[in-house]
Amino acid sequence: MQFIEFEKRIEEHSMWMNAPHSHEYYELYFLRKGERSLFVESAMFSVPENTFFAIPPYLLHKTEGRGYERININISPELLDAPQQAFLRQVGSCGLRMDNETGGLIFRLLDKGVELQLRNASDRQENQLILAKAILLLLSEQTAAPLHAVSAVTAGKQETDVLKIVFYLNTHFREPLSLETLSREYFLSKATLCGKFRRVMHCSIMEYVAGLRLTKAKQLLRYSDKSVEEIAEECGYSSPNYFGLIFKKEVGLSPLNFRKSR
Repeated sequence: MQFIEFEKRIEEHSMWMNAPHSHEYYELYFLRKGERSLFVESAMFSVPENTFFAIPPYLLHKTEGRGYERININISPELLDAPQQAFLRQVGSCGLRMDNETGGLIFRLLDKGVELQLRNASDRQENQLILAKAILLLLSEQTAAPLHAVSAVTAGKQETDVLKIVFYLNTHFREPLSLETLSREYFLSKATLCGKFRRVMHCSIMEYVAGLRLTKAKQLLRYSDKSVEEIAEECGYSSPNYFGLIFKKEVGLSPLNFRKSR
């Protein structure tokens, strides 16, 4: 189902997400006030105010930090053309710091999109799509101007260790994984390994792996013609039956019904 929405959020106090998550749509993240740490796939970014970040579908991510104000545009890939999606994939690898003039104009357009969301008129989505494409055009035209890429966080040892583990999980999730294997790989006791991971990621290692496998399975069901059996094997599930049980429990649909709903 194609959709677009403008979502505004203001938090006065610190907020941490419990675990990384993913969406079936693009999350276009505009931070107006505050500073956030953004985890995307296996990198952590320090995101200052007046920054735009694009998070593609089926990419694990989470944010954390102190009080902030942001506006998201959540939009189905099908509503964007190939050049727009290519631009968003490019921005998703680094983020863009907007200059004050560009940022001011874009946030005025975003505020208008939020107004339309609250009004919910019959032509809401049509008008929001016009606004979204105007915003993307403004951003794409500014890439040759001094918009500065957001740099990765200069992490402490604990964060660096955890990001290394996340990278390992992201590249080995198709294989059988255990805490014993990771302990040997990183020369850490299981208790130290689990403690470090939970303090940074706010979830257990096996919860992260389960979410990663489910995200990859959804992506393959949506965008490939591979069989359920092939997807189960490719995503690290022990059997197609086990994959089906886990998928139905977490998503509320069987893998085949999820595919039919695309």
